[in-house]
Amino acid sequence: MKRELGWRTVSREELAQHLQDVEILSSEAIGETSAYRCRKDNGESIAVSLPNDMGLIIEVSLRIPQTLDRRRIRNGKETAENK
Repeated sequence: MKRELGWRTVSREELAQHLQDVEILSSEAIGETSAYRCRKDNGESIAVSLPNDMGLIIEVSLRIPQTLDRRRIRNGKETAENK
């Protein structure tokens, strides 16, 4: 499994809704910016309140790669060990 990082900009209202829907693990204010570490059933996120009435939500998700077909064809036939 591979962890994938994604982010999106949101309005102040969307950021407020996100914060209501999650458990806030920690928060910190840096000048006019506030950062929140959040957890929900499907993983963790960082929510950032920006001074221009916008927000940023950074989410970590697990990417599960597709299964590989491990059968090998030798001389036009599948090998018995790989069936």
